[in-house]
Amino acid sequence: MQKLVMFDLDGTLLSSGMSGKKALDKAVQNLYGKTPKYDLAVINGNTDSKNFATIFEITIGRKIKPSELAALKAEYLKCLPAEVKACVNAGSHKLIKGVVKFLEFLQKQKNVCLALGTGNFKEAAFIKLKPCGLEKYFKTGGFGEDSANRTQMLARGVKHAEKYFKTKFAPEQVFIIGDTHKDVMAAKENGFHSGVVAGSHYSDRARLTRAAAELEMPDFTDIQTWCVWLDIKADPKGVKRGSYILPATAIEHVFFSRTGIDEDRLKMFRIKKYEKLPSGKIF
Repeated sequence: MQKLVMFDLDGTLLSSGMSGKKALDKAVQNLYGKTPKYDLAVINGNTDSKNFATIFEITIGRKIKPSELAALKAEYLKCLPAEVKACVNAGSHKLIKGVVKFLEFLQKQKNVCLALGTGNFKEAAFIKLKPCGLEKYFKTGGFGEDSANRTQMLARGVKHAEKYFKTKFAPEQVFIIGDTHKDVMAAKENGFHSGVVAGSHYSDRARLTRAAAELEMPDFTDIQTWCVWLDIKADPKGVKRGSYILPATAIEHVFFSRTGIDEDRLKMFRIKKYEKLPSGKIF
């Protein structure tokens, strides 16, 4: 059975040294003569389509028009290569530890298909990936222009992957790897599996914990645990897959062994739609 493994980009595959934010700020400055002022939490984990509209409204004071979004995107894509290059030169454009070895391993698996599931615009994603050589692993996926809504972006990314790989992927065959609670929420809303690189500076630790991903790891150095979650390697302890969460500790630990776990979070771990919670929402 084929599996689709979709990777977020910033904070998951690499740290791009805030090159995207810098390019967006510069693009707004170039077009409108104003420097955007906002907290990073406003944009972390969102799609470019959503972020561009949000930052435009914060800076200009009104909603963005489609033609203005297109112009801002074009200017951003002009600014981004220089910002990425500057971050590379400064040493702040870095791969997440273990990611190349992990991607190499996955690429060799006959039953694994790789794709991106990133809020970046497609062209921007490959501008960021190229300096580290990661662009060769990805030929399809979901991107920021597919939808401003991350849940819809992932769903459309799966459709793109189905067309590219000429195969259908049931929700239980799709594995989303990200670094923020928004990645987890979007995955669960689609009925997909969710795993996170929990050490990213883009992450809100409290919200990430509450979002209850199936797997939390600091990076990709422990390939064995990632592969047990992906169900492409057997659990060396013989624990049946699906009966536990993998919290960057021994994989046989049960869900309740984690600090701060309560019944509400256990429900979120099992649940696919957050609106089924008594509160109706995650936060």
